[in-house]
Amino acid sequence: MPKIVLQNPPSGVPPEVEVTEEVKIGGEGAVYFSTDGRFAVKVYHQPHPDKEKLLQYVMKLFSTLPPEQERFLLRPLALVETMDGHKRVGFIMRRVPPEYRELMAYVLNARYAAEQFQQGKTWARYLKVARSIANAIVVLHGKGCAHSDIHFRNFLVNLDEGEAVMLEIDGVVVAGFLPPQVAGMMGFMAPEILTRGERPNERTDRHSLAVLILHTLLFRNVMQPLIEYDPDPNKSEELGWGEHALFSEHPHDHRHRPRNVGLPLYRRGALSYRMLTPALQRLTERALIEGLRDPEKRPSAREWEEALACAYDELWGCGHCGQHFPYPYWLHPPQRRTCPFCGERCRPPLPIVLELYEERQRSSFFPIGRRIVLGHGFKIFSDMIEPARKPPLTRRSERVVGHVEWDGRQGRYRVVNDEGGEWTARSPDLTRRFSARKGESVPLGPGFMIRFGDGKRLAHVCEDRG
Repeated sequence: MPKIVLQNPPSGVPPEVEVTEEVKIGGEGAVYFSTDGRFAVKVYHQPHPDKEKLLQYVMKLFSTLPPEQERFLLRPLALVETMDGHKRVGFIMRRVPPEYRELMAYVLNARYAAEQFQQGKTWARYLKVARSIANAIVVLHGKGCAHSDIHFRNFLVNLDEGEAVMLEIDGVVVAGFLPPQVAGMMGFMAPEILTRGERPNERTDRHSLAVLILHTLLFRNVMQPLIEYDPDPNKSEELGWGEHALFSEHPHDHRHRPRNVGLPLYRRGALSYRMLTPALQRLTERALIEGLRDPEKRPSAREWEEALACAYDELWGCGHCGQHFPYPYWLHPPQRRTCPFCGERCRPPLPIVLELYEERQRSSFFPIGRRIVLGHGFKIFSDMIEPARKPPLTRRSERVVGHVEWDGRQGRYRVVNDEGGEWTARSPDLTRRFSARKGESVPLGPGFMIRFGDGKRLAHVCEDRG
């Protein structure tokens, strides 16, 4: 077995590592795996003379990441000294578990996604993956770096857990110090790279991130050109992604609009970005319509992460196909609300939608831009009612403080207090007031205001104008 000696490895990393004969060959190097399955080692074919110096900078830059951030990327842990006694340039990193696969294997097109749906996966898993992707870029940009090569082959994914890990951290860009080593992948790179020769930076990352997130959620590249712009295929492709780049669902220019967009996916349709939550729709428009030619208008990775986090609480299950999707409460009348996968109309009893408020000044509450879709059996978690909190990556250890029940006799939902303290609710005309201690419930009617206790959030039951 080949033996690799490392330079000054940190605690937890051995000074010497044996690697298997298994190797993955890439354009700039080869990746080997340690015999104990804990590590991977990248060794460069023909490294730049300054490569070790640049790697040391990257190692220092990411050496203090907390575990909740380190989970999203594979950072260099130590440099390679020799391989089988010969001086080599490379680094060691942790190995991603074997159940992780390239994101492309799940999202290349709708057929790839359908294979996962047949195995019992739902769209909610893809939503979690998209959030993990955004989190990785949040970490990177928080360190003042750009990635320069964001696409579906540079993320490894565990779809069962909804987790994603970003690769190629050794090639990050730092303005004035770490230059970009690649321009990016066609289809994901920002148009100004192709039209003006712009060097990859955080603004171009923001375009690539938006395209990748939407590819993950809609199973198609929403910037895909659908017409030829030159007899030369290579030139046509460059023009289609660059000078003539166009969001496929642009409201006024339909050159790249698929004919089947917006039709149910299971009827050979293509998912539309309008199936997403209002917050995600707005980010899409900012990124790919307003920000397509004006990079300063593109939303940040943090904005994407927060919108994706909150979107999980707006999901509803289709009673026909069992798929999960954002409940389209913004469509009126309610008869227009259908499953984007099978086309089935959302069946009564329709869910109730809460808009959350927080106290910013004494007795003055302000909306926080977060909504919760609730149906029979849905749980109320502590992060929903406690101030300054957003949905965690997983709620396995999150406290359940209440749940929702459908009251068939009165034809409305009730929220049950499972935690304690006193919850109160009042009707829109202020003539009726309800309270609930542990084990008791308050009604959820259109226009009702619910207070979850002192210091907690307040919720408004949105009107259903149907």
